[in-house]
Amino acid sequence: MILRDRIGLLKRLGSYMLSDDIRWHEARQKASLHNGWFIPEFVELATENIAKRFLTADELINWSSHYKMQTLNSRPQRVGIVMAGNIPMV
Repeated sequence: MILRDRIGLLKRLGSYMLSDDIRWHEARQKASLHNGWFIPEFVELATENIAKRFLTADELINWSSHYKMQTLNSRPQRVGIVMAGNIPMV
């Protein structure tokens, strides 16, 4: 996968996070219901800031320009990610 494709996917994620999609709205509500620390206003603020400050084409291009990116021509890889569960949007 080339860098342009990766940036495109992350940009789409940012657009989705700013959308009025009912499933995304329900997921944010569910987070607030199941964890009292996830106050709806803070979840909204975190969502908006992540989408607008990290997941735009300009921000992603600027960030990635500091690294040497390789094109993935090999077979797909499985990657495990361990994230904290006590931070909104993680």
